[in-house]
Amino acid sequence: MSRIRVAVIGAGGIAGAHLRAYAAQSERCQIVGIADVEEGAAQARAAEYGGRAFTDGVTLLDQLRPDAVSICTPPKYRIPYVEAAAKHGIAVLCEKPPARTLAETQAIVDAMRGGILQFAFCHRFHAPLNAAQDLIRSGKLGDLVQIENRFAFRFARAGKSWFTDAEIAGGGILIDTLAHSIDIFRALTGQEVETAQAFLSSTLPIAVEDSASLLLRSRGGVLGTLNCSWVTPIADSFVRIHGSEGAAVIDYNAGAGLRYRLADDADWTEMQIDAPDRFTRQAARFLDCVDGKSSPLVSGEDGLAVMRVIESAYESAGVRR
Repeated sequence: MSRIRVAVIGAGGIAGAHLRAYAAQSERCQIVGIADVEEGAAQARAAEYGGRAFTDGVTLLDQLRPDAVSICTPPKYRIPYVEAAAKHGIAVLCEKPPARTLAETQAIVDAMRGGILQFAFCHRFHAPLNAAQDLIRSGKLGDLVQIENRFAFRFARAGKSWFTDAEIAGGGILIDTLAHSIDIFRALTGQEVETAQAFLSSTLPIAVEDSASLLLRSRGGVLGTLNCSWVTPIADSFVRIHGSEGAAVIDYNAGAGLRYRLADDADWTEMQIDAPDRFTRQAARFLDCVDGKSSPLVSGEDGLAVMRVIESAYESAGVRR
């Protein structure tokens, strides 16, 4: 069986995660091309992972016609690459957030109608999160009541990176980081968000928010408190799940594990989970889709659902977009 021919557009940090994930599955796929507007970056990635280097992603897609492509550019630049991929029937794994706005996300989804589109909400493939989903479905935690999540660290490049340029990124940390958190909330509850209220702040001298808190209520009444920051020096990455009969915690800083405690338990039960990292598992699911063995876990409709919440959150905070 021939290997799936994959390409990556963008050669920055997140592109490296995609390339490493594909390289880890070299028996299934072959990296045939890498594009970046910075020629040296594309050449360096190609020297490490193989394939041809390009300075334009559309040219790459037109010339190489790969079976699949990861689009890892900043949000502003994605639509032309998606449209080119759709024209050639190329499967697309598109990084998060899906785009700068709901309208742009809709344009991506519309372009890929009839094709394979998976959005790269990588936490859906984090094995402890999947174990938490199983625990919730088992009924051991009872009815879901609240979900807490925090992703925070000190962003040294704030103000010197496209992440803090609203014209390119679509906003600040809310759209960049809480996009993941919203998707996690939806995945754990299995419900859409009914109400979203955001509170934003900027400690750094930048034009976008560098800290955000988001309060959610699902259609089934589950409450969510999602927090993120680029300015707090102590890094935090956790999800806490509270049910009527117990609680569970995913601590990203404590390794690949999940701990839970039920109402009558004297102590916490620790679960250590041996599984590939979330980027490898994300790429594997995408390759399964290309092979016709599966469907996208995070579909175009999932991307639209997350962006609806983001639009509502910015509106609640008085940010005009």
